[in-house]
Parts: sequence; C-alpha cells; structure tokens
Amino acid sequence: MRYDVAVIGGGPSGAVAAAELAKAGISTVLIERNLENVKPCGGAIPLGLIEEFNIPDALVEKKLSKMSVRSPGGRMIFMEMPNGYVGMVRRERFDSYLRDRAKRHSTEIIEALVREIKKDGDGFSIQLSKGLPPVKASFIIGADGANSKTAEELGFPPNELQVIAMQQRFHCCDTLKPYEELVEIWFDGDVSPDFYGWIFPKTDHIAIGTGTEFRKHNLKELQHRFVQKIGITEKPYLDEAAKIPMKPRTSFTQEKAILTGDAAGLVTPANGEGIFFAMRSGKLGAHAMIERIRNNKPLKSYEKNFRKLYAPIFFGLQALQFVYYKSDRLRESFVAICEDRDVQRITFDSYLYKKMVPAPWSIQMKIFMKNIYHLVKGS
Repeated sequence: MRYDVAVIGGGPSGAVAAAELAKAGISTVLIERNLENVKPCGGAIPLGLIEEFNIPDALVEKKLSKMSVRSPGGRMIFMEMPNGYVGMVRRERFDSYLRDRAKRHSTEIIEALVREIKKDGDGFSIQLSKGLPPVKASFIIGADGANSKTAEELGFPPNELQVIAMQQRFHCCDTLKPYEELVEIWFDGDVSPDFYGWIFPKTDHIAIGTGTEFRKHNLKELQHRFVQKIGITEKPYLDEAAKIPMKPRTSFTQEKAILTGDAAGLVTPANGEGIFFAMRSGKLGAHAMIERIRNNKPLKSYEKNFRKLYAPIFFGLQALQFVYYKSDRLRESFVAICEDRDVQRITFDSYLYKKMVPAPWSIQMKIFMKNIYHLVKGS
C-alpha cells in the first residue's frame, strides 16, 4: 500500500506528527522499531505542553513545584514555582498513549526496523525487517532519534554534538524519601564534568541519572559515583542509556522529507530538555507537510518557523552551558546565581511555556552584574 506520509519513529515527535496528519485526512503510516521500548529519559514536561496537547492527569505521575540545585561544594539552593509545575511522566506509558491517539485518528502502525530507504518514482520505498513488504510513501518524516536511520539514508547533515546519558530507576526507600516530592539537579564535576545529574521522582520509583559528552568520559563510573554520593545502597531495578543530540542539525528539511525531535537535534543545551521540542516539532512539521501536500508549499517553512520560535532559547542555553559548565568553580558560581529570586522567577516563567520572559531594565542590569561578579570569582 502507498501512503501520503511515512513517519519513521514512534516517540513523542513521531506520534504527534502522525496524529496531526491523520486528523487532516492525510494517509499516514507510523513505523516504530519496538513498541515496548523504554526510552531513557527523565520524563519532565512543562505545564505549557500539558495544556497544549491535552495530556490527561492519569499520565502525569507527579506535579512538582519544588526543586533544588546542588553545587560541587554541597551548597543547596531550594526553589519553588509560584505559577505552575513540572509534570513527571513515565516514557513507556506516555509514548504508548500518544501512539494510541494517532491510531484513533486512523494512522496505521507497523512494528519493524527500517533497513533502507530508496527513491521510488516521485516518492520513497522503505525496506523493513521481519520479512515485511516495503512501505511506499510520497513523503517522509524522520522521528527516529539521535541515531536517525532516516537522516543517514536521506543524506541530512550530521548531529554535531551528542551527550550520552544514563539513568537508573530505584524503588522508593528511606534513603530516597526526601526526593519523593522534589526535583533535584546536581552541578558537580564528579557527577558530570560537562552536564549535570538529576533526581526525578515518579509514582513508585525515583529516576537518577547523569550525562556527559559522547566518548569523553566513563559514563558508568560517573553514575556509580553519583549514586554513592546520594548514599543509596539499594540496587536499581532498571538501567537505561541513550545518546542525546544537544544541537540542531544545520538543516532538517528537504524537498520531500523532514526530521523532527531528537532526529533533528532538537534538544536544548544546558538542561537537555527534549520532549517539549519533540512534540512541538512534530506538530509544526506535520502542519508544514499538510500544506505541502494540499497547496504545494515548501517544507522549509517548518524549519523556518521552528527556528524563529525557539532559536533564542537554544542560543541562550548554549551560551550558559559554554560559560558555566567548564569547571567546578564556575558551577559553584552558577548555583550561587540561582539563589536570586528574580533569576528563579524569570527561569520558571520561561520554562513553563518556552517563551523568553521580559524583565524590567533594573532587574536585567542586576542579573548581568551578578553574572559578571560570579564569572570573575569562579574563573
């Protein structure tokens, strides 16, 4: 059977794209290599995403408004979101729900590995595993993660910067009781020399993880050290690991194909947030695809719109990571800045809806001067 669009990858970006296309009456197939896959992910989603995509309460295991950050020297800064919360989801349940939503809108779902993508007339022929017949489609959306087979087969430019992340799930226990209603972030070179460590609570477990630039450090040693520092003696019941692209590809659109989510490199530097940008890119990409099919509008409008909306956020977080994640002295300074209430308010308000929040000139100057002071102190 031939489809208008084949979506390769069934995570949040692919599932959202497939649902949007199918709702618009576009014949759509979603190809996912493993429908039981457990994606290594902290599973934190902002309030704006929950509202925009009507995520049901049953999927949001925790609604957390409290968090703390820890410096290399053990300094703790406690913060609270006055205007919202961060939702905690379990990716296997979350992704499955989004795929079911796409299926309800008449998306066909195939579980198989993509072996090869060939040009086929004015479209594509997608060769599958398991002896399944090829899928033919006029257009392709590659939503198949950091190691995107779609990007490789279609000759997209590479993902330039990748972090390797590891996360372990621990059953709730006395040692972890303080974290049952608290997100905690560790900026500590022993835990991660160039990223951070996290502690995220869920309904029946605590997810603990760290990351580092791919092939730079021993990730297992970093994670082991992190767990030791927390004081956990219990064994994890699940280990997870994956690569995360931390910089958008130089291009993620072609004439008849686009990339979304991790496949496009749409994970923010500094905080490694990917779910929001995956789902937004899936939605924006699908709408551009609909316009391409119906009105022959170029697909490049998708990339242009995404960059217009979110390039300032990516740039700002990349600068933050470049400046403050280089050494423990600078990380110590960064945590000190987090104590400022205006910094907290601007950060949380921007996080909830992914919009740069303006601040009065006096506050901007105060924050600027604090940055200068702490950079000089930490350098």
